[in-house]
Amino acid sequence: MLNLKQLETFVWIANLGSFRLAAEHLCTTQPAISTRISNLEQTFNTPLFNRDKGTITLTAKGRELLPLAENILSSATQLCYQANSASALSGLLRIGVSETIVHTWLPQFLASINETYPEVEIELTVDVTVSLSKELLAHNIDIAILLGPVSEPSVINQVICEYPLYWVASPSLGLKGVSSTEDFTQWPMITYARNSVPYHEIHRYLSKPTGKPVRFYSVSSLSASVKMVESGVGVATLPKEVIQQQLNDGQLSIIEAEWTPKPLTFTISHITTPDNLLIEKVVNLAFEIVDLKAAKNE
Repeated sequence: MLNLKQLETFVWIANLGSFRLAAEHLCTTQPAISTRISNLEQTFNTPLFNRDKGTITLTAKGRELLPLAENILSSATQLCYQANSASALSGLLRIGVSETIVHTWLPQFLASINETYPEVEIELTVDVTVSLSKELLAHNIDIAILLGPVSEPSVINQVICEYPLYWVASPSLGLKGVSSTEDFTQWPMITYARNSVPYHEIHRYLSKPTGKPVRFYSVSSLSASVKMVESGVGVATLPKEVIQQQLNDGQLSIIEAEWTPKPLTFTISHITTPDNLLIEKVVNLAFEIVDLKAAKNE
């Protein structure tokens, strides 16, 4: 007898290319996964996967049936949601974010998810963009908010927010409100991690052959970077939104220079999956939170 669990298993194996990974994603055992597929193949009276030396690929009939199975799962989710939207969307949602988002609108975003979808559990990962991108492509997280886009055809990328960068320093360094970037080079440049776009952009500009030697302190933790700049360790480029309190208290000052890096542009990225409804709803919530925050700041 055909059931939704069998179809769900079929779709996830096709998406992940592995019985083991599908078992992990569906929180069950590999023998259970194999049994579901075996029963489904008996029901359809046709093999769905080629199994060759540990490699799993769809058969011709499997490729033909996959879109239909995905449509059935999507329709089933929509049916449950229409019947009882308050409790239909439940389960674990894995969200990965860059640390800048933690310091800006993440708390309001999580509070909104809790209020709108009380049956949903959140697993939060805070990491650098390169790692978040890998985790998203490996299906280890469902939504990534990062310095995107993620260059992969299967990923849906939407620009969600942008933060201009400003040169900032502790008043203890004695830098004036308007200075040249050459004046900064007597101190270390405190930058984002070495595998980030801002680091490479700053490094290229300040490492020109005719310029002074520059020391870079690349830091993967935004909180640590802010603390280092507050303590007078060096000069950094940071978004105002992250350091507004320090600016108000006089712990940090903005220094105008002839050049600043491009703004930080964040995308909210996800991969289309059979159980995509919750992801789509939560992505929409994120845009609502960002729009509300922008309206308050106007």
